[in-house]
Amino acid sequence: MKIISILNHKGGVGKTTFTGSIAQALALTGNKVLAVDNDSQHNLSSLLNVGVRQPNILDVYRANLESAPRLFLSSVVKTGLPNLHIVTSCGDLLDAAVGDVYHLKEVMVACGLDRYYDFVLIDNAPGLDKLQMSAVNACDEIFVPTELRQFAVDGLVEMERTLLERCPRGGRITKIIPNNYRNIRRHNTFIAALNKMFAGRVTATRILTDTVFDEVVTEGKILFLHRLYSKGAACYVKLAHELFRREEEEIWGALLDKRGEHIRERARERYHKTKKRAEAGDGDK
Repeated sequence: MKIISILNHKGGVGKTTFTGSIAQALALTGNKVLAVDNDSQHNLSSLLNVGVRQPNILDVYRANLESAPRLFLSSVVKTGLPNLHIVTSCGDLLDAAVGDVYHLKEVMVACGLDRYYDFVLIDNAPGLDKLQMSAVNACDEIFVPTELRQFAVDGLVEMERTLLERCPRGGRITKIIPNNYRNIRRHNTFIAALNKMFAGRVTATRILTDTVFDEVVTEGKILFLHRLYSKGAACYVKLAHELFRREEEEIWGALLDKRGEHIRERARERYHKTKKRAEAGDGDK
């Protein structure tokens, strides 16, 4: 099992969309995935169509180490995908809830999550405070989605320095993922700068600008089941290949199979609804 924190101290860089999309891709291709919403805005919980539940990650932080593992496991909620579960967040989640920045790590170890999951993905709010430090200390590695803007790029060096100082035993930045990319000179210049600053850690795959991400969130749909042929879905297939060493052909094959199953299931549901309405209409005559 691998635990990955998705982190950037800047806001609006696409962390939650990345976490949700890559979690869905991994789950649809046969991996058992647990997503952890470590953000008081609980956008990941909404993106995965679960919402706020009780208990949630706040209850885990507030509990002592004796009861916290039981609460953590009780917080796990199924999503609409069989292999994807989530621990939700809530609006009251604040740094003040974190007494020990190693608490989450100790809880996860006590839960024995490796018996149940292949990957744990922790989505984080912007910032580098106790909540984010807890996720960093709990993880094996850190993925950093970033937009290609001057302040976003400049801040990554400072962010890595801060993480090394505050979390000497925590996960390290292993991948930086350019997000909202357009093939323009300015964006390519920023990517060249990133490759110079973080040699070998910037993904060759860039997430292209695509309105599909807003569409699936607004409509409560799953990118790979409802918009598989979009530019955005293709980017995440490439990312799954690059980040997790999955063959692209196998990923596409698995996603096509799942999409086919989904279409057939929806067709069966529509058929039975139509049949029931017809039968009800006959009974009224």
